[in-house]
Amino acid sequence: MSVINTNITALIGQQNLGRSQSALQTSMERLSSGLRINSAADDAAGQAIANRMSAQITGLSQAQRNANDGISVAQTAEGALNQINDNLQRIRELTVQSQNGTNSGSDLSSIQDEINQRLEEIDRISRETSFNGVKVLADDQNLTIQVGANDGEKITLNLKEITASTLNLSAFDVSNTFETASLGATAVTETVPASRNLEDFSFTDTAGAATWAVYVDDDNPDTLYVSDDAGTTFYAATYNADTNALEFDSSTAVTPATGATAATGNEIHVGGGVVVEADDITGRSDSNVAAQPTMHLMADGTYHMKRGADDYVAATVDFANGTVSYDSSAAASAAADATVGSALSQLSNPDAAVSIDTSGLDTALVGNNAEVYAFSDGSGYAVKGSDADGNTVYYAAEVDTATGAVTLGDQLTADPLDALDSALSTVDSLRSELGAMQNRFDSAITNLSTTETNLSAARSRIEDADYAVEVSNMTRAQILQQAGTSVLAQANQVPQSVLSLLG
Repeated sequence: MSVINTNITALIGQQNLGRSQSALQTSMERLSSGLRINSAADDAAGQAIANRMSAQITGLSQAQRNANDGISVAQTAEGALNQINDNLQRIRELTVQSQNGTNSGSDLSSIQDEINQRLEEIDRISRETSFNGVKVLADDQNLTIQVGANDGEKITLNLKEITASTLNLSAFDVSNTFETASLGATAVTETVPASRNLEDFSFTDTAGAATWAVYVDDDNPDTLYVSDDAGTTFYAATYNADTNALEFDSSTAVTPATGATAATGNEIHVGGGVVVEADDITGRSDSNVAAQPTMHLMADGTYHMKRGADDYVAATVDFANGTVSYDSSAAASAAADATVGSALSQLSNPDAAVSIDTSGLDTALVGNNAEVYAFSDGSGYAVKGSDADGNTVYYAAEVDTATGAVTLGDQLTADPLDALDSALSTVDSLRSELGAMQNRFDSAITNLSTTETNLSAARSRIEDADYAVEVSNMTRAQILQQAGTSVLAQANQVPQSVLSLLG
């Protein structure tokens, strides 16, 4: 059928030419951009997958930079710790020197001066060492390093405060040291040996007033004597009307010129006219053994009262009731021949005890659970507690053996070389951890790089253009376009053949 209104051949040619032109355009776009997917229309699913991969790749790349920052932080802290270690080593060297007994007080002071400077330098290093404004040794802190492209992919870098205080060296003093082995095996948390002042005791002369008889001088009735051996030995006595007692001194005997007569039951003339009955006198007060006589602890461990020069009588001490009993009329003790101890001002009772009272201690210095220890050599006491940083501290202490109250003295440095070894161990431990973290970050960076490479390769296979394929497609499309153009030109000439029918 010959028609001229509809040129089917030309329409088919136009359609094929459009397709070849579109194919050529796509190939040239891919070749010029290098991408197989230039818009979602090219590959909707592929474009979404490649975009998610791109997010992962950029995240992995940043994570590698983060990990490198983590390495830098660890290196900064480790470098500062190396300097702290050098200072601690010097302090230990000085401490070994200080333990030598040939050092004078001035030598120890000089040694301590350098130690103090070294400790201050440790504090300065801790206070001022920083990375990008972050103080790496000034506080206990955890730095979180993002080492992945997704949530939760982190490594925590643990940083610790390293100062003289946290190393338990803030009160380090080589002139005030002790070894904990010198403390008693058991903490003195309840009792200590008790002692009491001598003046707290009451004294009782068990001889009693009844054993002393009153005598009147045969020549002078106003002169009185007392005797406790039936008139063999006399002691001058004075009547005290206020107390109705005879006062005398048994340390010095006297001899009446013509003798003396017992006045028991008889009238006694006192003061030229005062008359009293001997039986009415209620007491005899021996001034030689006063209310608080001189007490001595003899070489054999017994207590004795000093009655006169080289004259001692045995005494019995009752710690429970606080009394001292003696018999002033007794014969001189055989213990007088033993070595006489010093006069006592306090009496110590090894069998008695008082409860330790730590309620008055400063909890800011020793915490709430302080313990009291006695030195094994009996030289005193020490309080063991904890400071505000939780470090174990020791203080010299005094215990009031009457009340049990404990008071703190100077802070002590316990086992100084062990303390320094512990500080070095703390620094070494942190340095070791930081070194291990650096290696871990290195490993993380390697893994991130490998993951990024593989993921980039996968994305490339999805969105990158294959030039071999695209060049072939472009060549085919160019040929088809040229052929289509030529054929379309010829198809447009077909309707003219109808004119021959009109000829």
